[in-house]
Amino acid sequence: MVKLLEKLSFSVQGATKVNGREVPKPNEDRLFFDEKNGVFMLLDGVTRPDKEYIEAPGESAVSDIGDIVIDVAYRYIIDHLSDSDPENILRGAVGAANMLIKEYQQRKSEKEWGYLPSTIGIICLLRGRTLYYVCAGDCLGMLIRRGTKILFGKEWTLEAVDMLRMTKDERYAKYCNHPENTLSYTVLNGDDLVADNLEYSYLDLHEGDTVILSSDGICNYLKYEKSATVLSQTPEEMIARSAKYDEAPFATYIDDKAMIKISFR
Repeated sequence: MVKLLEKLSFSVQGATKVNGREVPKPNEDRLFFDEKNGVFMLLDGVTRPDKEYIEAPGESAVSDIGDIVIDVAYRYIIDHLSDSDPENILRGAVGAANMLIKEYQQRKSEKEWGYLPSTIGIICLLRGRTLYYVCAGDCLGMLIRRGTKILFGKEWTLEAVDMLRMTKDERYAKYCNHPENTLSYTVLNGDDLVADNLEYSYLDLHEGDTVILSSDGICNYLKYEKSATVLSQTPEEMIARSAKYDEAPFATYIDDKAMIKISFR
């Protein structure tokens, strides 16, 4: 699990776990990595109303969306690895995935979705010593360098009081994929506005850096635990130890969890 790219070697570990709630849903978080080509993807599915899972146990439109994104985005990236602009590769990958999501939604048009099945996430492409990435939603990207945590990506915060009084349907209608809104929340759901509200950037990497991609079910753990503790643990260990952050005063909601840890040497 170690590759050499322009004298920068790295190892990759990943883990995921379904939430412990009683709703009969599959794990809607996804992770994927291809060390050889430097492709890393982590997705966090946006859970549907409970009744949808109860009516069809084990089935999930959100899981379908996650599978579409990983399959289509990965194939696009591999087909365009020779392109000189990594950001354009990522733009094309997300665009291709979003188009297939739209087709999926249309095939299911007889169903009253309410808000559309969707996923958020981070997709990364490593080129030499530079990690290029695109972010949608509030998955967490973290660079740990010499013990200092540096967050990247767009963390969505509930800054508007009225959001706390809204149903999930109402929040999505007002904030999802509306770039004119300062609290706009990007989700991959086939909407044509997705392309206007994604964040693209990159990290210049050094030996000794660690990059972590995480769904928001583990964000509190990553933020509050000491860097040394995070660096010493595997994703499986971190997911297990994050359980204490699912309780008050940190949270009151148990979510699916997924994590990719990339250690550069």
